[in-house]
Amino acid sequence: MANGPSPWHKSHREDFTIIIRHVLTAAIALLAAVPAAAVTTCDAVWRDPVRGRDLPLRIRLPDGRGKVPVVLWSPGLGGDTSGGADWATAWVERGLAVVHLEHPGSNALVYKEAAAAVAAAPDAEAGRKAREARIRQAANGAQLAARVRDAGFVLGRLGAMGQEGACNLARIDTARAGIAGHSMGAWVVQAVAGQRFANGFSMEDSRFRAGLALSGVALTAGSLGAAFGRIGIPYFAITSTADGLPLSLDPQKRAGAVAERIAPWRAMPPGEKYLLLFEGGDHMAFAGNRVRPGTPDARIHAAVRAASAAFWGATLLGDAKDAAFLKRQGLGGLLAAGDRLEAK
Repeated sequence: MANGPSPWHKSHREDFTIIIRHVLTAAIALLAAVPAAAVTTCDAVWRDPVRGRDLPLRIRLPDGRGKVPVVLWSPGLGGDTSGGADWATAWVERGLAVVHLEHPGSNALVYKEAAAAVAAAPDAEAGRKAREARIRQAANGAQLAARVRDAGFVLGRLGAMGQEGACNLARIDTARAGIAGHSMGAWVVQAVAGQRFANGFSMEDSRFRAGLALSGVALTAGSLGAAFGRIGIPYFAITSTADGLPLSLDPQKRAGAVAERIAPWRAMPPGEKYLLLFEGGDHMAFAGNRVRPGTPDARIHAAVRAASAAFWGATLLGDAKDAAFLKRQGLGGLLAAGDRLEAK
């Protein structure tokens, strides 16, 4: 007569099942406790021998061994290599290397010198004029040209160097390079992307395959079509209805200022061109370093991180899902009433 499973076998199977469950539970808990993929960060100062110019920079490399695209970040006036850290974190998580630039002549020293000029002035009005003069000196065409050359020099050296400290630069694929920036850094993006200035002068650098400009502005009193009509690379413009504007500004002037912010994008030909316009959010919300509680900053940061990572994924990584995310306005859940994402 055949015998069924003995109580002993049944008991041991149940014990074994319990053990397996405990092991799996422990394994899942262990995986959840593992930190996010490591990022290698290296600070350096590279000297451009042609211009005798020392350029501080910060390199962030995602974990791994494979080749990765790279995005160069140009900060606003007075910025240094700490600028854009929030955006860079999202981009590195997406699988890109990020290089933060600092531009001598338009970095933090500008505001220190401006403060010294105010302190040395005989009265408040003289101090105000001295401060404005120092800032104008740093935010002019010559400094913009120097910044553009900084970006070109760094990109070239990234492709020529094998190692910088702990950073394996051989992993960086300079054939898949993007340029991004805030405020004066956005001017760099516009110039590198192919903006035409007086007499058709251009500082375009065709090695950069895509550009992302936060808080850009037209920088021209002439034809917008002549200035921006030849920009053919994928381009993402991000700004707000309060970007650098005083709260007291009347509605008509505010609308004109917003129109000037988005004018470069409007004048560009179609083809992977995106505009993200937030309702509210001041100028420094787009620098990528500050989130003020109780303001639109937190919403802006979450949306910019998601949208910009998708932009680089689509343009530098060739990810169709990222492209669909932007074109189908997948940001919907991160945008508030009045915010809008446009594509052309």
